[in-house]
Amino acid sequence: MKLLVHGMQSSGATAFTLFLAQRPDCVALVDIANRFPAPAVSPSLDMVAKTVITTAFPLALHQQRFQPDKTILLLRDPRDNYVSLATKHYRDDSGTMAEKFVLLDQAFLARSAVDAVIYYEDFVARSPDVLRTVAGLGWPVSEDYYTYHRRHEAILADLWTHLPQLFTEMDLVFGNVQGREVTDRKQRKAWDAAVEAQLERLCPHLLAHYRARS
Repeated sequence: MKLLVHGMQSSGATAFTLFLAQRPDCVALVDIANRFPAPAVSPSLDMVAKTVITTAFPLALHQQRFQPDKTILLLRDPRDNYVSLATKHYRDDSGTMAEKFVLLDQAFLARSAVDAVIYYEDFVARSPDVLRTVAGLGWPVSEDYYTYHRRHEAILADLWTHLPQLFTEMDLVFGNVQGREVTDRKQRKAWDAAVEAQLERLCPHLLAHYRARS
């Protein structure tokens, strides 16, 4: 099985994919850098890969190349997402921040085309619904995956064993995941009326959705 996770930069999609990669019998690309499309590979083990929303590579291209059996859209409150991404040096790589938040809104509106939607807030709260949803897609998970026992070295070693060509075809990165387990300490950011006004223009539908969830 191949599982694709797609989300905005600074949305927590890498942390979620690292959670999925705790399976001992899989290979994982927990964070494909924004300047690369998902690879066209046929590993002998199950595989999970995470891609980000950019103007360079649409989701359809990632799916065409990677050929996932299932695709998950990872969503985060766009206000928290915006404030977090604004601090990153790569915020305008492969599209400006503004362009990418417009695409995020489009991805939200088209969410019925993916196999599952996971909310970052539910993930860090360790909602049982997240485990049920992922397991229902055919990707076994358990509570102990919230602790990142399988670290970067082990993930890279498995990639080297099963997909060594990736080491020359693309940069292998791990995003900004910090700590040894999933926590909600970075869930809420300080945003103001100016951020909301910006997102009213760029990402109105997802913003309205999150306001309704509050």
